[in-house]
Amino acid sequence: MNTSTDNKIQKFADEMVKKSLSKDQLSYPERMSLKLQELHEKTKQNLKPDRKEETDEIAGYLKDYMTQLMTEENLSEEDALNKAIAIFRAERPLSDEESKAQERQAYYQSIDPQIEESIGLGYASNLFIGIVLGAIIEIFGQILYSGNLIGIVFFLMLGLGLLLGIALGLNKHNRIISQK
Repeated sequence: MNTSTDNKIQKFADEMVKKSLSKDQLSYPERMSLKLQELHEKTKQNLKPDRKEETDEIAGYLKDYMTQLMTEENLSEEDALNKAIAIFRAERPLSDEESKAQERQAYYQSIDPQIEESIGLGYASNLFIGIVLGAIIEIFGQILYSGNLIGIVFFLMLGLGLLLGIALGLNKHNRIISQK
């Protein structure tokens, strides 16, 4: 016999033996396993929404369309089923998530790689400009006020220069996107 068939037979026989034994004859791990299986089944039933009516309705439409295809186009049952499923899948309205995913995909496909690179270079160059301006202003300010080259003002001006660079980068990003 086939090994998968043998495994299925063995599993079925094992389940039958376990179900035929009383709870007193089962070991503690076997009782816990049965309890967990029962809990798993209950949880599955409670969490699974009941959409039987909608499922039956769609199945009815699908069966009617299949019989129509089999009579009108002389298709086999399998071919009619495949064609009906393809048509029903194509005509199904998109969910909000699917439509948003398609919009995102279309947006990312429409972006030109040169524009992306231009935006990135604009941010980087403006950050460097902001940092350098902040450092230059700090050095002159620190020398004028205390005579030291590096102090607390240095870090404050570097932070302000960094913010200036980000602001300039956002401005460049806006100009590039608005020209597109």
